[in-house]
Amino acid sequence: MATAPLIKPIQTQKGMFYTFQSSIEDLSLTFNNNTNKFKFSKFALLRIPEISIPSTMETDNKTQFFAQGETPVLSNLSANENLNLANSFQNYALNLESLLISQTSYKREKKLNVSERVFWKWLKESGAIRWRDSNSTEVISNLPVGESRWSEDWYDPILTSYNRVVKYVGEIDVVNSVRSKDNSYSELYIHVPTNVGSSPTVLFESKPDENYGPDMIIVNTPGDPLDLEYLNGRHYNDTHPFVGMSLQAFYDLDSNIVDNYISNTLTVQPSTLGFWWGSHSIQNAYYTDPAEYFGTPYGVLTSTPKVQRIFKEYSAASRSVEYLRSTHDGMIIDFNLSNYLLAQQNTNIKSFAQLNDSYTNSDFEFNAILVYYDVYDPLPSAVAGVEPVTVTNLYGVYFLNKVVQNGSEFVIPMITKNKPDTINKTNGNAFAFKVNLKFDTSIEDVSVEKSVNDYSTVALELFYDVLTEMRSLQTKFNDKLLELENLKTDVDLAKDALLNTTALTSLANRLSSLETTVAASTSAFAEATSIMSLIDSVNGRIDEILSGTTSLQISYNTESFKPGYGMALDKTIPNQIVFTSGVQNYSLINEVDLSVNTQGDKTVALGIGGTQIRHLKLNGSGSPIPFNLIRDLTIYIDDSSNTWKLGQTLRIVCDSQIVPSTYVINIKTDSLNITNSLATYNILVAQLTAADFPTTYGRTGTTIIDIICTNAKTLTFNVDKIIR
Repeated sequence: MATAPLIKPIQTQKGMFYTFQSSIEDLSLTFNNNTNKFKFSKFALLRIPEISIPSTMETDNKTQFFAQGETPVLSNLSANENLNLANSFQNYALNLESLLISQTSYKREKKLNVSERVFWKWLKESGAIRWRDSNSTEVISNLPVGESRWSEDWYDPILTSYNRVVKYVGEIDVVNSVRSKDNSYSELYIHVPTNVGSSPTVLFESKPDENYGPDMIIVNTPGDPLDLEYLNGRHYNDTHPFVGMSLQAFYDLDSNIVDNYISNTLTVQPSTLGFWWGSHSIQNAYYTDPAEYFGTPYGVLTSTPKVQRIFKEYSAASRSVEYLRSTHDGMIIDFNLSNYLLAQQNTNIKSFAQLNDSYTNSDFEFNAILVYYDVYDPLPSAVAGVEPVTVTNLYGVYFLNKVVQNGSEFVIPMITKNKPDTINKTNGNAFAFKVNLKFDTSIEDVSVEKSVNDYSTVALELFYDVLTEMRSLQTKFNDKLLELENLKTDVDLAKDALLNTTALTSLANRLSSLETTVAASTSAFAEATSIMSLIDSVNGRIDEILSGTTSLQISYNTESFKPGYGMALDKTIPNQIVFTSGVQNYSLINEVDLSVNTQGDKTVALGIGGTQIRHLKLNGSGSPIPFNLIRDLTIYIDDSSNTWKLGQTLRIVCDSQIVPSTYVINIKTDSLNITNSLATYNILVAQLTAADFPTTYGRTGTTIIDIICTNAKTLTFNVDKIIR
């Protein structure tokens, strides 16, 4: 008989991973038989809703622990919602799973276990998740006969305030086995890449079988009647190893004193008196929904699953709760990509990662991760009617943070996944999670309790938490000691400054100097009448100078004026300056022979104003001769001393013929742009070819090239050519 595991609440911001007992059994059976194999395969990112009361009953989905049975609201819920989350998961979900796998009719040889169906029932019974029929934009139209698919967002998506729980579905990319002399474990790498957004839709299907089917009543039948209200396999006098955690189970029906009003119409107040599970009144039991709300193999649905509006009234009015409940049951996520309409319409989509990389996908938040594994037959049988070759089961749930208060609500803090936006030019983000798992593969009874949190493990974890806190306190204590030492040093320096006689003497001398200065100023203030007379006299003379009525002759110092480029000063007449222009068309004329170069290049300086380069190649008798290029020639315009200015002109005059043949002449500038260790001329001003030096129709091949700077910042030029 299985025993309900004991867990600890989330303690730190690193979160907590809870494993399901039936999945651990699958792992043990897989290691001890040759039929089925086990591999981690999928994951889902969840947004567990806020823990609060819905503000809009017809649309909201909030987590309400008061909605589960009677025991939690009567005795085991506290003001600490982090404890309530752990108690609800342990005392409802894990206890239900433990009772299911403890039944004598439970078939362990089936590939599909009960873990995922229990998890969704736990969320459903707390009012956190609801479903609706999948529409024609989400699921393919040619599903197998009798099968249906459901999605979240049961209400009109334009009007609803329902927030999807399952935000993203993906594949686990890497599973690594770590072995060392100290430990051995498996690492799961869960990667959410930058380019993806939320899954466009997540399909659910109903999978009833002998282990979890319709109209089931799962009861606790302990040997000791006093253990009836407690977790499966636990005793009334046991003590939970973690303070604040309870051993009392949360059942669908603990007592018949609960008034449970049901209405299947959301537009009116609840009016039908009764229980959602019908007329049964067996206490300390879990109930599943009727067969009409399950899928195959129980045939075509005889009724459409609906949403019930439920009001549970308790003797204490403050403990009453109202919530919406889906009648869907036996739910699991459909990981068959071929059932998704978008994947059928786009044959390039081969994985969920590609499905999630769509322009319609959006940013999303998540605070929990579901980890799935595949149980598969390495040698599949072709016999009709047997189980599928591969079945996906839920291994565990990873809550990423502890519950904190957010205004009037409580919430597991969210992580925001942003998708890149090419329109708004915003970046996206990516996440990678590593989950380390250590397995117990003993052939004896294996349970979640052994691999996650048995007494010894809890004690060691508590001890480790204490050591961590002690280490933190030690660090803080050392920091405080250092602060006190620094304060002591500052106080000593202050005392020394107050008692230092040299400093006091210096202050006395400075005060004496100030007294002398004040005394000297006092005599000046005594002659205030004379000073004011002088000020009036000076003011009158200044007014005469400004109005031109003074007889004073004023001479000006013209020596401070100096001529500059393009500007001449004429000082022939005393006290007068005549400005004349000295601008010439060319500030620099370079006489060069372009045939005299080193490795095909020639560097010529740029003048402060217009610059002229005159090429002339002479023979021994002093006559011009043609210059025949034997390779490409680059003329570098050195602008390191004088930079280019708007409108500045560079003229290249060829006084003797240039014959480029098949070679080119490149004219480059921008000598100050250093890319590597050497200065390079990055701006190509012009490129001259044989077409620029024609000799036909009486032309001489002595072209004149005018280069005009049109933008000094970007070094942009216009090039004009005069063919002679």
